[in-house]
Amino acid sequence: MLLSSLLLTAASAAAVVIIPGGGDPKPYTGAAGLTSENAYFRESAPYEFFNNSAELIMTSLSVTNMSTAPGLRPSGDSFVRGAIQAWGEHLHLVVRPDEVWFTILVQMNFYMLSHAEEIRSLFVDHEGQEEIYIEDYTWYDVLIRFKDEIQKRVKTDWLLDWITPNFSTTTDSDIMTANILMMGLSKAYFKYIGKQVCGLPSVTLLGTASDWTKLLAKLDRLPDFGVEPAEYKARLRPILTRIAASFDDPDSAETRLFWNQIVNAEASHMCGAPPVYVSGWITGFYYWNDNGRPFARTDGPPRRPRLALDGVEYPALDLTFAPVGYARAPFIMKDFGGMEEFPAYVAAGGLGKQITEGPPEGYREALERTGGDVKMAEDGTGHGTLRPLSGWMLYGPVDHEVAQPQYMEEDELLEILFLTKQGMTEETCGLFAAP
Repeated sequence: MLLSSLLLTAASAAAVVIIPGGGDPKPYTGAAGLTSENAYFRESAPYEFFNNSAELIMTSLSVTNMSTAPGLRPSGDSFVRGAIQAWGEHLHLVVRPDEVWFTILVQMNFYMLSHAEEIRSLFVDHEGQEEIYIEDYTWYDVLIRFKDEIQKRVKTDWLLDWITPNFSTTTDSDIMTANILMMGLSKAYFKYIGKQVCGLPSVTLLGTASDWTKLLAKLDRLPDFGVEPAEYKARLRPILTRIAASFDDPDSAETRLFWNQIVNAEASHMCGAPPVYVSGWITGFYYWNDNGRPFARTDGPPRRPRLALDGVEYPALDLTFAPVGYARAPFIMKDFGGMEEFPAYVAAGGLGKQITEGPPEGYREALERTGGDVKMAEDGTGHGTLRPLSGWMLYGPVDHEVAQPQYMEEDELLEILFLTKQGMTEETCGLFAAP
């Protein structure tokens, strides 16, 4: 039930480190890491605890001693927001294929919110929601069994295998995260009930080249969900193709330029406009908001051409209204908390991030390969390294009939926007040419 076995140690050796050449590293100067599981998830997902009395029941951090886990910070969309933060603050970025895959799965959860009926016949023959009822000795065991029960009931024999991350970096916690995202993806067709019976100075791609090729191959299933997911696949393919290719030649000008194009920020001086527009290929991971409606389909007011890869253009966005990077599903807990039917939710995805002092493993070797100044790797206090994390949580009571607030100011987004604009030496920053 750990958030990740990678949380505290570099359990998976860095397979490749890229030096994009976009600037010297800087230390992280933001808020200190959290040591409370409750604060970590409440601040990562404030929408879930707005105007209700919900308490955390179980999370991916339930058996983690957070006092020994350095640099844990809240995040509601760890990969996309983390990449933007690392870019804006000159932090090293360490990425697993798992967080990238969960980002895509969360977007597909949002798509299904407004398109589930259009493709119902792809998955099931019944109308409405079929009840799935599970009893087991622990709530963890109840939850983890839903993936298999869903697979038994859908017509698509590939669904569970496709959703489940199968990378060398994948942990037991990631399997639960994928399980909950599977519950969210199919919640229009199933009702979940359970009962416990007694008893950016550098980018490090973790895993292997094969892991990232497997991630790229998972895109081939997106068109099965409809026209819009097929368009989402077209938007993602140039990105994931180039990420996978980074293993072949991490030091090439093309690879380094690509990673320098992950984020671009442009100051706005229009009355009523956001302080910063964010662009670059990181915006390609958005296609729907958390109500399943189109998002990131149109550009902000451009002052220069936006990035295009293989003919696919990536928009500039006002990050203030960016959707979260986790999805949720309603869950009824039988005979719990003094109630016959305790209304709860499960949520999973890109929850949280880890920011630590010092460069990532493999940074010195990458500097040596590219002819960089290896002395930079020796100054541990002059570096900060950001790592997107993923997690899950079970919480309640939450009335399933009460809608979430449409908009809340998120401290994480406000901090990212403030620090990004503060770090600009000119009106624009980013999209450097590779050295």
